[in-house]
Amino acid sequence: MRPARPTRLVRLAAIALCCSLVGVAAVTAVVAAPPPAPVCGVCGSSVENVSVSGATGSGTLDIYVDETGDSLWHARVPVTESAAERYRTNATALKAAVERAWPRYHVADGDIRTVETALEDGTVVVNYTVDDIARRGVGESWVVDYFHEKDLATNYDQQARRVTLHTPDGTVVTNRPTDASVDGNAATWTRDSTGASDRDFDEAVYVTYGEDSLLGTASGHATIALTVGPPALRQGLIAGTGPGLLIGIVGVGIGRFVAGGRADVDTAALERAIAVIGVVGGLGFVLVGTLTSAQRVPPGVVTLAMLGFGYASLGSAARRVGGRLETGGLTGLAVLATIVTGGVTVALAGPPIYASPLLFGLATALFLPIGYAIERGRTPVVPLAIGAITPIAAATMAFPVSRLLHRFYVPLAVLQLLSWVAVVAVFGFPLALLGRELASEGG
Repeated sequence: MRPARPTRLVRLAAIALCCSLVGVAAVTAVVAAPPPAPVCGVCGSSVENVSVSGATGSGTLDIYVDETGDSLWHARVPVTESAAERYRTNATALKAAVERAWPRYHVADGDIRTVETALEDGTVVVNYTVDDIARRGVGESWVVDYFHEKDLATNYDQQARRVTLHTPDGTVVTNRPTDASVDGNAATWTRDSTGASDRDFDEAVYVTYGEDSLLGTASGHATIALTVGPPALRQGLIAGTGPGLLIGIVGVGIGRFVAGGRADVDTAALERAIAVIGVVGGLGFVLVGTLTSAQRVPPGVVTLAMLGFGYASLGSAARRVGGRLETGGLTGLAVLATIVTGGVTVALAGPPIYASPLLFGLATALFLPIGYAIERGRTPVVPLAIGAITPIAAATMAFPVSRLLHRFYVPLAVLQLLSWVAVVAVFGFPLALLGRELASEGG
């Protein structure tokens, strides 16, 4: 066998790696990002030393959305008896105390239209209006996208003990906003007295609302998809293109490396090796998940364990039926193995499904037809294309639900995707060898 010249592949890999690292370098552009913006404008700030004079707590905030998408923000801040008496007899002092309580950065900064202050039973009440925080979506559905329309560098600090967003009467909240409890037309975020709760409003959210029906829920989810889709795809392309090219290059490189080679292995030996790797890895994840979890095994660990078993099953199935399949059939077998693995994962752990591991499991499985096709002297266009798309798909699907601050998403996603590329290469190599042997045995 004449060894393939690696120069071109090395150059392409270097270019793809440089494209990926450009995304990592983007983090330097956000070092000077502003501090977290309090959701409640007059409930204080954990960064700036401002609050209503005499306040005894952080208060509460209720946001009422009307039928046109405009809103009334109703903040209530408890104060001491002496402060309440002073404000009760001196409206000017009350107004001045509220004016001093606004931090430099807060969610509605620059968007407030009217402000009214009052004192009710020892509590300072501040009502202010903000226009256009919601817009119409699909059908009769509406979406509150105000918190996503702010600068991407904005992150949030609830500050208030409770924040509740109320949609118009006659509607219900049709999605499940991050960390919120939903009751009818109200979505509520709460925090304890120490501020340590993980159920507070600390990141941008979408809230959809509409009629209380299956159609209303479907319209809400469609609205979210159309709202999130374009920016998610954009971020997915930026983060995933470089790693996707690397997967394609690694696939070609490994395919050419194994093509035409002959080692002291056959399909039976390769099947046993792949089975051992998959089963031992799957059992290892189950064991680690059992030992480290106080209750049931975490869904993410179940996904990784099922990928191990699916890897073993693919090797076994390929040896038994692969001799009767061509490149397209082996590609279908790889896709089917991934779908079955995902189905078993959902059956065991329940939704939601963890897409990224399954997508990279698919990329790994596709090394089977890649090795087969290159041994036959063909270009495995379809499996290479699917494998190259998987990082883009993974980054796109992860963006809307990422707990990371979105301004850091691309560089951190690129680093994670590059680690997945390495995993795909390591576990894809035995499958490429198996594909080569199936091709050679088939003549």
